[in-house]
Amino acid sequence: MALTTRCPHCGTAFKVVPDQLRVRNGLVRCGACDTVFDGRACLVAQIPQTLSAAAVAPSAVPRAPAPPPVSEPSLPEPSVPEPSVPVPLPQRPIPEPSLPEPSIPERAIPEPAASRAEPQLRAAPPTPPAVLRGRTDIRRHDPYLGRHSMDDEAPGFEEQPEDYGSEPDDAPAHIAAPAPSPVAGGAPGGYVPEAHGDYPDPDVVPAVRGEARTRYYGVTDVGRSPPEFLDPERQARRSMVRSLWGYGCVLGLLLLALQVVYVYRTAIAVAMPQLRPLLTSVCEPLGCEIGYARRIERIFITASSLQPPRGQAGAQGQDDGSRLILRVSLRNRYDRPQHWPALRLDLTDLSDTVVVRKVLLPDDYLPPGQSAAPFEPGAERNIEVPIEVKGAQVNGYQLDKFFP
Repeated sequence: MALTTRCPHCGTAFKVVPDQLRVRNGLVRCGACDTVFDGRACLVAQIPQTLSAAAVAPSAVPRAPAPPPVSEPSLPEPSVPEPSVPVPLPQRPIPEPSLPEPSIPERAIPEPAASRAEPQLRAAPPTPPAVLRGRTDIRRHDPYLGRHSMDDEAPGFEEQPEDYGSEPDDAPAHIAAPAPSPVAGGAPGGYVPEAHGDYPDPDVVPAVRGEARTRYYGVTDVGRSPPEFLDPERQARRSMVRSLWGYGCVLGLLLLALQVVYVYRTAIAVAMPQLRPLLTSVCEPLGCEIGYARRIERIFITASSLQPPRGQAGAQGQDDGSRLILRVSLRNRYDRPQHWPALRLDLTDLSDTVVVRKVLLPDDYLPPGQSAAPFEPGAERNIEVPIEVKGAQVNGYQLDKFFP
């Protein structure tokens, strides 16, 4: 069902759909002045069609027959001036909004001043909607409340009784002729516009289109806050929060980059050797170390032998142990410095069964202080390591390399 709402700025009424109000949270933009307002707070009550039809059809109302004309006596007419019948002013068409025509009660025919004892009191104007309270410039020209409604509510305003002439009580009866009914020749429904409604109000300032484009009416009057895009304070708070989030994201990215550099410091130093001094100086306060490459497949054992010492073939120890010397040649065929590998020596018997296994770390086969230095690319190193075997008959050996 279509609803009717009225713009509080220019007074234009138009129809809206409840689904549109629900989707936009009640916000409506006027098509005449581009004012954003709450359409639900400015809804206009619907007028039943049956009442309008009844008010428009004047023929259905029974009217009393006109009194017969009174014959004039043959007396000389007194010198009392006759009251002139008020001639209605030319009516100017009044633009009406696109709403069902409201039914206006038929005004009573004014009676002569002599026949009415006291003036009739006008009914109080309807209470304006909540969105129009306190806005005198809107209520003044609101079609829903009637033109110049504020003039009627001004203090000290009293409707003056209409005077049709200073006619004495003893005037002839034929002078008071019945006034013509305004229903017969007037507007349908007995509605006669007031005389002062045909003239422009000098206090009205013409509205400029686009002047109130960013104004917002009606929402704060009914206890709701304006939308976020019209509140500068909320916009400033959102900008500050956005800035804080931006700074936090930048700081988080920096910390993440530092963590990546710390974890992959060895890989970075191997890939870019020119950064090794910088990384080493940074790691010294932190107690970390910058390692070297670990490509075990690029380290080769070019030669190896396991023999007793020269001149002591088959030499036996004091506790029936044999003494042997392991000679190994290592070569680094990688183009980057590497760590020194560890050596694994397996001693076998006559059945090729491993009876003894020894692991030789870089500190075991290198001179003191050289294990911290890297195995330079393309370098070759000859190693001699004494081996002592106890309680086993050694017939052969197997040698391999690995990184611990």
